[in-house]
Amino acid sequence: MLKLYTKTDCVYCDMMKSKLDIWGYEYEVINIQEDTDAKTFILNEGHKTVPQLYYNDKNVNRGINTDEFTKSILEETMK
Repeated sequence: MLKLYTKTDCVYCDMMKSKLDIWGYEYEVINIQEDTDAKTFILNEGHKTVPQLYYNDKNVNRGINTDEFTKSILEETMK
């Protein structure tokens, strides 16, 4: 299951959602401004920005700009 950690009014979060929608993936959106446990998780993982996309417990887009994130990167990570 894909989990997308986001926040309100985040252009890059919207960009990631759009990519996932176009590629046909189902995902759970977790807004870190509304879910304090999720915010704690993101901070504990060392993230300073959102979106952060996780597949199971693995960060999929760490170190990759959202505009450079591709379907092939996602599929490779999900193997």
